[in-house]
Amino acid sequence: MEDFKKKLTQKYRLITRFCCCALLIYFGLTRFVKGADDFAVGLVSGMFSGIMIVSIFNLARIHRALHNEEKLKEMYIQQTDERNISISKETMKTSSVVSLMATAFSTIVFGFFNPVISMTLCISIMADAVITIAVQFYYKKKM
Repeated sequence: MEDFKKKLTQKYRLITRFCCCALLIYFGLTRFVKGADDFAVGLVSGMFSGIMIVSIFNLARIHRALHNEEKLKEMYIQQTDERNISISKETMKTSSVVSLMATAFSTIVFGFFNPVISMTLCISIMADAVITIAVQFYYKKKM
């Protein structure tokens, strides 16, 4: 249980650093980058807000677990339960395949309308494939 508590503490510190860096970068960019498109500014602001809300939610959840032994045990059981781990693995496999197929289909469809979008999606598929192969090699060596 102490190892789990140390991992949670490290995760808490990492998320805190991430939030601080994200704030600095966001406010630095909004201050020094002038003349950006309103759509781009709105998109970045919305994404930043969403990321910060999720990060703060996770910080609060971890903080609560670190200061409440009952919540810590509950979180430990949830994260080490074999059924939850199996469900998570299957979910990631399926969602990865569905996402890849949807992107491939979009690449074909947008090839008829805009070649730039089609090439961008194609590059995204290739990057996804490289990441998948790299992760597969990593786990083959690790396990």
